[in-house]
Amino acid sequence: MLNNRDGNSHLLIITKKLKDMRTYEKTTNGIEYIDEIASSEGASFVLFPTAGHTPEMIKEAIREIFDNRDVVSLKVANERDWNERYRTEIFAHPLICPLKWYEVNTGDYDQLRRERLKGTAIEEYIKQYVLPFTAETKAKNLKKYGNEMYGL
Repeated sequence: MLNNRDGNSHLLIITKKLKDMRTYEKTTNGIEYIDEIASSEGASFVLFPTAGHTPEMIKEAIREIFDNRDVVSLKVANERDWNERYRTEIFAHPLICPLKWYEVNTGDYDQLRRERLKGTAIEEYIKQYVLPFTAETKAKNLKKYGNEMYGL
């Protein structure tokens, strides 16, 4: 198993889960969120409000989750959470299914952020930045991780 010497082991964890990625749940006022079991006490939640959601709506969503779920932690998505969501959606896209994780170019967080903020659709990102570079990305990851990457 690869270690976390370069801070990218989270990529390996994410890519193993993505093929079965579920849709985001929504509060009654339409704010999307994700949850993950944190402990026997409950789950951690991340809310993804958009510009169309007011501060009052966000407060209502938070109260709804606390009232109806076992909450260990809850936060409103920050920039990194939005970038990870964008990245996750790239891996979950049908165009990516035939590829291995080490062929998918999503390691440049500045590029991911820039394209997400520009409103680049996931499919367009894949066609522009992933599919044309699968061999190059595989070669970079082979150099970085060695043959260990094939066993993941």
